[in-house]
Amino acid sequence: MSERDDVFSQPHRETSSSSSSSSSSSSSCLLTPKILLDSLRIFLRNKQIFLSIFALTTLPLSTLLFSLSLSSHSLKSRIYHLEFLASLAPTRFEARHVWKESREDAASIFRAKALFFLPCYALSLIAAVASVSSVTLALNGKRPTLRTAVAAVKLTWKRPLVTSILVHALLLAYVLAQRTLSAVFPSSAPRLLILIVGSGLEIYLMAVMSLGLVVSIAEERFGWEAIRVGSDLMGGRRMSGWVLSGMLVWLTGYIAGELEKVMNGQDPFGRPSSTVVRVAAGVGDKLGLIGLYGAVVLWGYVVTTVFYCDCRRRHGGNKGEIENVTLAV
Repeated sequence: MSERDDVFSQPHRETSSSSSSSSSSSSSCLLTPKILLDSLRIFLRNKQIFLSIFALTTLPLSTLLFSLSLSSHSLKSRIYHLEFLASLAPTRFEARHVWKESREDAASIFRAKALFFLPCYALSLIAAVASVSSVTLALNGKRPTLRTAVAAVKLTWKRPLVTSILVHALLLAYVLAQRTLSAVFPSSAPRLLILIVGSGLEIYLMAVMSLGLVVSIAEERFGWEAIRVGSDLMGGRRMSGWVLSGMLVWLTGYIAGELEKVMNGQDPFGRPSSTVVRVAAGVGDKLGLIGLYGAVVLWGYVVTTVFYCDCRRRHGGNKGEIENVTLAV
Protein backbone atom coordinates (compact mmCIF):
# COMPACT_ATOMS: atom_id res chain seq x y z
CA MET A 1 0.00 0.00 0.00
CA SER A 2 2.78 2.42 0.88
CA GLU A 3 4.69 1.53 -2.31
CA ARG A 4 1.58 2.28 -4.37
CA ASP A 5 1.16 5.57 -2.59
CA ASP A 6 4.77 6.44 -3.39
CA VAL A 7 4.24 5.57 -7.05
CA PHE A 8 1.20 7.82 -7.32
CA SER A 9 2.72 10.63 -5.23
CA GLN A 10 5.95 10.82 -7.24
CA PRO A 11 4.35 12.24 -10.42
CA HIS A 12 2.47 14.68 -8.23
CA ARG A 13 5.73 15.90 -6.72
CA GLU A 14 7.33 16.22 -10.17
CA THR A 15 4.32 18.13 -11.46
CA SER A 16 4.33 20.49 -8.50
CA SER A 17 8.08 21.08 -8.76
CA SER A 18 7.87 21.78 -12.49
CA SER A 19 4.93 24.13 -11.98
CA SER A 20 6.78 25.93 -9.20
CA SER A 21 9.86 26.32 -11.39
CA SER A 22 7.78 27.65 -14.29
CA SER A 23 5.97 30.04 -11.96
CA SER A 24 9.27 31.26 -10.55
CA SER A 25 10.62 31.87 -14.05
CA SER A 26 7.47 33.77 -15.04
CA SER A 27 7.59 35.79 -11.84
CA SER A 28 11.24 36.55 -12.58
CA CYS A 29 10.20 37.93 -15.99
CA LEU A 30 7.55 40.12 -14.38
CA LEU A 31 9.84 41.30 -11.58
CA THR A 32 11.95 43.70 -13.66
CA PRO A 33 9.11 46.08 -14.67
CA LYS A 34 7.71 45.81 -11.14
CA ILE A 35 11.05 46.93 -9.69
CA LEU A 36 11.20 49.83 -12.13
CA LEU A 37 7.64 50.92 -11.34
CA ASP A 38 8.22 50.69 -7.59
CA SER A 39 11.40 52.74 -7.99
CA LEU A 40 9.51 55.38 -9.93
CA ARG A 41 6.78 55.54 -7.27
CA ILE A 42 9.32 55.97 -4.48
CA PHE A 43 11.12 58.68 -6.42
CA LEU A 44 7.92 60.61 -7.17
CA ARG A 45 6.65 60.34 -3.59
CA ASN A 46 9.96 61.63 -2.20
CA LYS A 47 10.99 64.09 -4.89
CA GLN A 48 12.43 66.63 -2.48
CA ILE A 49 15.02 64.36 -0.88
CA PHE A 50 16.07 62.72 -4.16
CA LEU A 51 16.36 66.06 -5.93
CA SER A 52 18.50 67.24 -3.01
CA ILE A 53 20.72 64.16 -3.32
CA PHE A 54 20.94 64.77 -7.08
CA ALA A 55 21.90 68.43 -6.67
CA LEU A 56 24.41 67.83 -3.86
CA THR A 57 26.09 64.58 -4.96
CA THR A 58 25.36 62.95 -8.31
CA LEU A 59 25.24 66.19 -10.34
CA PRO A 60 28.64 67.39 -8.99
CA LEU A 61 29.95 63.85 -9.50
CA SER A 62 28.78 63.87 -13.10
CA THR A 63 30.27 67.32 -13.62
CA LEU A 64 33.66 66.18 -12.34
CA LEU A 65 33.66 63.03 -14.46
CA PHE A 66 32.65 64.91 -17.59
CA SER A 67 35.22 67.62 -16.88
CA LEU A 68 37.88 64.93 -16.66
CA SER A 69 36.73 63.39 -19.93
CA LEU A 70 36.62 66.73 -21.70
CA SER A 71 40.02 67.83 -20.44
CA SER A 72 41.72 64.56 -21.34
CA HIS A 73 39.99 63.95 -24.67
CA SER A 74 42.29 66.19 -26.67
CA LEU A 75 45.31 64.59 -25.01
CA LYS A 76 44.03 61.11 -25.85
CA SER A 77 43.50 62.14 -29.46
CA ARG A 78 46.99 63.57 -29.54
CA ILE A 79 48.41 60.32 -28.10
CA TYR A 80 46.68 58.26 -30.81
CA HIS A 81 47.96 60.68 -33.44
CA LEU A 82 51.53 60.53 -32.09
CA GLU A 83 51.49 56.73 -31.95
CA PHE A 84 50.35 56.66 -35.55
CA LEU A 85 53.19 59.01 -36.52
CA ALA A 86 55.69 56.88 -34.58
CA SER A 87 54.66 53.81 -36.55
CA LEU A 88 55.43 55.72 -39.77
CA ALA A 89 58.75 57.22 -38.59
CA PRO A 90 61.63 56.32 -40.94
CA THR A 91 64.20 55.95 -38.12
CA ARG A 92 64.12 54.64 -34.56
CA PHE A 93 65.50 57.97 -33.29
CA GLU A 94 62.51 59.88 -34.64
CA ALA A 95 60.13 57.22 -33.36
CA ARG A 96 61.61 57.44 -29.84
CA HIS A 97 61.22 61.22 -29.89
CA VAL A 98 57.54 60.90 -30.84
CA TRP A 99 56.97 58.20 -28.21
CA LYS A 100 58.53 60.48 -25.59
CA GLU A 101 55.94 63.15 -26.35
CA SER A 102 53.22 60.50 -26.19
CA ARG A 103 54.41 59.34 -22.75
CA GLU A 104 54.40 62.92 -21.48
CA ASP A 105 50.78 63.33 -22.57
CA ALA A 106 49.89 59.99 -20.94
CA ALA A 107 51.50 61.18 -17.69
CA SER A 108 49.40 64.34 -17.84
CA ILE A 109 46.23 62.25 -18.16
CA PHE A 110 47.31 60.09 -15.21
CA ARG A 111 47.92 63.18 -13.04
CA ALA A 112 44.49 64.55 -13.96
CA LYS A 113 42.80 61.26 -13.03
CA ALA A 114 44.66 61.17 -9.72
CA LEU A 115 43.52 64.74 -8.99
CA PHE A 116 39.87 63.90 -9.71
CA PHE A 117 39.86 60.50 -7.99
CA LEU A 118 39.30 61.44 -4.34
CA PRO A 119 36.46 63.96 -4.82
CA CYS A 120 34.71 61.63 -7.30
CA TYR A 121 35.06 58.66 -4.95
CA ALA A 122 33.79 60.66 -1.97
CA LEU A 123 30.77 62.00 -3.87
CA SER A 124 29.95 58.53 -5.17
CA LEU A 125 30.11 57.05 -1.67
CA ILE A 126 27.95 59.80 -0.15
CA ALA A 127 25.41 59.50 -2.97
CA ALA A 128 25.17 55.74 -2.48
CA VAL A 129 24.64 55.92 1.29
CA ALA A 130 22.14 58.80 1.06
CA SER A 131 20.14 57.13 -1.73
CA VAL A 132 20.05 53.66 -0.17
CA SER A 133 19.09 55.00 3.25
CA SER A 134 16.32 57.15 1.79
CA VAL A 135 14.85 54.28 -0.24
CA THR A 136 14.92 51.82 2.66
CA LEU A 137 13.25 54.34 4.97
CA ALA A 138 10.55 55.01 2.36
CA LEU A 139 9.91 51.28 1.90
CA ASN A 140 9.60 50.85 5.67
CA GLY A 141 6.86 53.47 5.88
CA LYS A 142 9.04 56.40 7.05
CA ARG A 143 9.61 59.70 5.33
CA PRO A 144 13.25 60.27 4.37
CA THR A 145 14.66 63.76 4.72
CA LEU A 146 17.97 65.45 4.12
CA ARG A 147 18.72 65.18 7.84
CA THR A 148 18.18 61.41 7.86
CA ALA A 149 20.39 61.08 4.80
CA VAL A 150 23.20 63.04 6.45
CA ALA A 151 22.80 60.97 9.61
CA ALA A 152 23.02 57.76 7.58
CA VAL A 153 26.24 58.93 5.94
CA LYS A 154 27.79 59.69 9.33
CA LEU A 155 26.76 56.32 10.76
CA THR A 156 27.47 53.91 7.91
CA TRP A 157 30.16 55.33 5.59
CA LYS A 158 32.93 52.99 6.78
CA ARG A 159 31.17 49.77 5.76
CA PRO A 160 30.43 50.78 2.14
CA LEU A 161 33.91 52.28 1.87
CA VAL A 162 35.53 48.91 2.63
CA THR A 163 33.06 47.08 0.43
CA SER A 164 33.52 49.46 -2.52
CA ILE A 165 37.30 49.04 -2.39
CA LEU A 166 36.88 45.26 -2.56
CA VAL A 167 34.32 45.60 -5.36
CA HIS A 168 36.67 47.72 -7.48
CA ALA A 169 39.55 45.30 -6.86
CA LEU A 170 37.47 42.26 -7.87
CA LEU A 171 36.10 43.91 -11.02
CA LEU A 172 39.57 45.08 -12.01
CA ALA A 173 40.95 41.57 -11.52
CA TYR A 174 38.15 40.16 -13.65
CA VAL A 175 38.76 42.63 -16.49
CA LEU A 176 42.49 41.88 -16.47
CA ALA A 177 41.83 38.13 -16.47
CA GLN A 178 39.43 38.48 -19.40
CA ARG A 179 41.94 40.51 -21.40
CA THR A 180 44.71 38.03 -20.63
CA LEU A 181 42.55 35.11 -21.75
CA SER A 182 41.60 36.94 -24.92
CA ALA A 183 45.26 37.66 -25.74
CA VAL A 184 46.06 33.94 -25.65
CA PHE A 185 43.97 33.25 -28.78
CA PRO A 186 45.33 34.75 -32.03
CA SER A 187 42.17 34.26 -34.12
CA SER A 188 39.19 36.60 -33.97
CA ALA A 189 36.46 33.97 -33.44
CA PRO A 190 37.57 32.85 -29.94
CA ARG A 191 38.18 36.47 -28.97
CA LEU A 192 34.66 37.40 -30.02
CA LEU A 193 33.26 34.50 -28.01
CA ILE A 194 35.29 35.52 -24.95
CA LEU A 195 34.10 39.11 -25.38
CA ILE A 196 30.41 38.13 -25.54
CA VAL A 197 30.50 35.62 -22.70
CA GLY A 198 32.82 37.80 -20.63
CA SER A 199 30.62 40.86 -21.05
CA GLY A 200 27.54 38.95 -19.94
CA LEU A 201 29.36 37.56 -16.93
CA GLU A 202 30.74 41.01 -16.09
CA ILE A 203 27.21 42.45 -16.06
CA TYR A 204 26.16 39.69 -13.67
CA LEU A 205 29.15 40.36 -11.41
CA MET A 206 28.27 44.05 -11.39
CA ALA A 207 24.73 43.14 -10.29
CA VAL A 208 26.09 41.02 -7.43
CA MET A 209 28.62 43.68 -6.40
CA SER A 210 26.00 46.42 -6.50
CA LEU A 211 23.69 44.38 -4.31
CA GLY A 212 26.59 43.70 -1.95
CA LEU A 213 27.25 47.42 -1.68
CA VAL A 214 23.59 48.00 -0.75
CA VAL A 215 23.86 45.24 1.85
CA SER A 216 26.88 46.96 3.41
CA ILE A 217 24.81 50.15 3.77
CA ALA A 218 21.52 48.63 4.91
CA GLU A 219 22.90 45.91 7.19
CA GLU A 220 25.72 45.43 9.68
CA ARG A 221 27.95 43.72 7.10
CA PHE A 222 30.87 44.78 4.98
CA GLY A 223 33.50 43.47 2.61
CA TRP A 224 33.30 39.92 1.37
CA GLU A 225 30.47 39.05 3.75
CA ALA A 226 28.26 41.78 2.25
CA ILE A 227 29.03 40.55 -1.29
CA ARG A 228 28.27 36.95 -0.28
CA VAL A 229 24.95 37.98 1.27
CA GLY A 230 24.10 39.97 -1.85
CA SER A 231 24.78 36.92 -4.01
CA ASP A 232 22.61 34.75 -1.76
CA LEU A 233 19.77 37.26 -1.88
CA MET A 234 19.78 37.10 -5.69
CA GLY A 235 19.01 33.36 -5.52
CA GLY A 236 16.01 32.66 -7.73
CA ARG A 237 16.10 36.16 -9.23
CA ARG A 238 19.52 36.28 -10.83
CA MET A 239 18.09 36.86 -14.30
CA SER A 240 16.15 39.90 -13.05
CA GLY A 241 19.31 41.26 -11.42
CA TRP A 242 21.24 40.68 -14.63
CA VAL A 243 18.61 42.50 -16.70
CA LEU A 244 18.52 45.48 -14.33
CA SER A 245 22.31 45.69 -14.27
CA GLY A 246 22.48 45.41 -18.06
CA MET A 247 19.92 48.18 -18.44
CA LEU A 248 21.98 50.53 -16.28
CA VAL A 249 25.18 49.59 -18.11
CA TRP A 250 23.49 50.30 -21.44
CA LEU A 251 22.27 53.71 -20.25
CA THR A 252 25.71 54.80 -19.03
CA GLY A 253 27.32 53.42 -22.20
CA TYR A 254 24.85 55.33 -24.35
CA ILE A 255 25.64 58.58 -22.52
CA ALA A 256 29.37 57.95 -22.90
CA GLY A 257 28.91 57.36 -26.63
CA GLU A 258 26.92 60.55 -27.04
CA LEU A 259 29.57 62.48 -25.14
CA GLU A 260 32.22 61.05 -27.46
CA LYS A 261 30.26 62.30 -30.46
CA VAL A 262 29.95 65.77 -28.96
CA MET A 263 33.66 65.93 -28.12
CA ASN A 264 34.65 64.76 -31.59
CA GLY A 265 32.54 67.56 -33.02
CA GLN A 266 35.00 70.12 -31.56
CA ASP A 267 38.15 68.05 -31.44
CA PRO A 268 40.97 69.12 -33.80
CA PHE A 269 41.53 65.51 -34.84
CA GLY A 270 37.78 64.78 -35.20
CA ARG A 271 34.97 66.54 -37.02
CA PRO A 272 35.67 70.29 -37.08
CA SER A 273 33.06 72.75 -35.87
CA SER A 274 32.75 75.64 -38.28
CA THR A 275 29.98 77.81 -36.84
CA VAL A 276 29.14 79.50 -33.56
CA VAL A 277 25.75 77.81 -33.61
CA ARG A 278 27.35 74.38 -33.61
CA VAL A 279 29.63 75.36 -30.73
CA ALA A 280 26.65 76.57 -28.69
CA ALA A 281 24.76 73.39 -29.52
CA GLY A 282 27.77 71.35 -28.39
CA VAL A 283 27.86 73.17 -25.06
CA GLY A 284 24.15 72.58 -24.58
CA ASP A 285 24.54 68.91 -25.40
CA LYS A 286 27.34 68.56 -22.85
CA LEU A 287 25.28 70.20 -20.12
CA GLY A 288 22.34 67.97 -20.94
CA LEU A 289 24.50 64.85 -20.84
CA ILE A 290 25.97 65.91 -17.49
CA GLY A 291 22.51 66.20 -15.96
CA LEU A 292 21.35 62.96 -17.59
CA TYR A 293 24.33 60.99 -16.30
CA GLY A 294 23.81 62.32 -12.77
CA ALA A 295 20.15 61.27 -12.94
CA VAL A 296 21.10 57.79 -14.20
CA VAL A 297 23.56 57.32 -11.33
CA LEU A 298 20.90 58.26 -8.80
CA TRP A 299 18.31 56.10 -10.54
CA GLY A 300 20.71 53.16 -10.41
CA TYR A 301 21.03 53.45 -6.64
CA VAL A 302 17.25 53.63 -6.25
CA VAL A 303 16.56 50.63 -8.51
CA THR A 304 19.24 48.48 -6.88
CA THR A 305 17.94 49.29 -3.41
CA VAL A 306 14.35 48.46 -4.35
CA PHE A 307 15.58 45.18 -5.84
CA TYR A 308 17.52 44.47 -2.63
CA CYS A 309 14.48 45.13 -0.42
CA ASP A 310 12.33 42.89 -2.62
CA CYS A 311 14.90 40.07 -2.41
CA ARG A 312 15.29 40.56 1.35
CA ARG A 313 11.52 40.46 1.82
CA ARG A 314 11.37 37.26 -0.24
CA HIS A 315 14.05 35.61 1.91
CA GLY A 316 12.50 36.89 5.15
CA GLY A 317 14.36 38.25 8.14
CA ASN A 318 15.73 41.77 8.13
CA LYS A 319 13.81 44.10 5.84
CA GLY A 320 16.88 46.16 5.24
CA GLU A 321 15.87 49.14 7.30
CA ILE A 322 18.85 51.17 8.44
CA GLU A 323 18.81 51.21 12.18
CA ASN A 324 19.37 54.28 14.33
CA VAL A 325 19.21 56.64 11.37
CA THR A 326 16.84 59.00 13.13
CA LEU A 327 18.77 59.05 16.39
CA ALA A 328 20.97 61.89 15.22
CA VAL A 329 18.04 63.88 13.86
